[in-house]
Amino acid sequence: MKNKHLLFFLLFFLPVVAMAQNSRLGQHDAVRTWTVPVNSFASLAEGKDIAQQIIDVVGLKPNFEVQAANVPNAAAVVSRGKRYVLYNPNFINQLTRTTGTRWAAISVLAHEIGHHLNGHTVTSSGSQPAIELEADEFSGFVLRKMGASLAEAQAAMKAIAGQQATKTHPGRYDRLASIQKGWEHADDQVNGRNTAKVSTQPQPSQPAPRQQQQTASRQATRRTTSPIDDRYIVADVSFNSDPNSRYYITSRYNVVKVANNNLLVVGKLASMKNTQYPYLMYDEQNTQYLVDRRGNIVTRRGQRVGQLSAR
Repeated sequence: MKNKHLLFFLLFFLPVVAMAQNSRLGQHDAVRTWTVPVNSFASLAEGKDIAQQIIDVVGLKPNFEVQAANVPNAAAVVSRGKRYVLYNPNFINQLTRTTGTRWAAISVLAHEIGHHLNGHTVTSSGSQPAIELEADEFSGFVLRKMGASLAEAQAAMKAIAGQQATKTHPGRYDRLASIQKGWEHADDQVNGRNTAKVSTQPQPSQPAPRQQQQTASRQATRRTTSPIDDRYIVADVSFNSDPNSRYYITSRYNVVKVANNNLLVVGKLASMKNTQYPYLMYDEQNTQYLVDRRGNIVTRRGQRVGQLSAR
């Protein structure tokens, strides 16, 4: 019987060099049948034990069965009305050897379990960036609860996620940001911090009329002297630490800087499912800033570092 839903979040890993060259993300052919390996380097008992630890962390009853299987990597599957989390033992062990941490393998199972627990496998819509980010966030949350560091929680995704987004899966930095979001939420809970603190940060005072006029004048100057066509600019950006430089958000959500009448891509803007902070700004070093509903650019501690003004 055809699977109602199948979600892959990574492809088969060969030895280390081939892994870096051939790994890709996307929706692949559905797994209709599978067999359980007789001899597996990573035991079925170990996989079930990890799954049970994940379930214990979130305090829910499992609605799936874990099986070692001859699938390419790992998958959340519904077959004949029953839910499964399948994983290839050889793939799991290769991932552990490549990253140097067992947490990478645990995060794979956590991601797939997240698909089941978040209800992603009850539809037939296939892989989508939004649900992949939800599963990534779940993985980060669970691994922090289990004792992993942020680097350990992100190890698997750093090793295998593609730099660029596809129709079915987000790019690497978006995925790392979602894992960090889940990890930090769990860290707040573990340390007894107020998890709603992001909404209690004081808003900066509104600029005086003269300041508003000066700001508008600077923005108008930027628009008339920009080396990029206005059609491709969706927002103006200013940073307190670099007040004399011009920054923009392009229609492809790149953060660009004007330098010597040339454009330099310095980061990306990604949307987040957060009403207080709907956007995340980040660069290749994974420096991250939040953008609130008023366009204030702030650190995760609430320190204001700049302003985004939509056009």
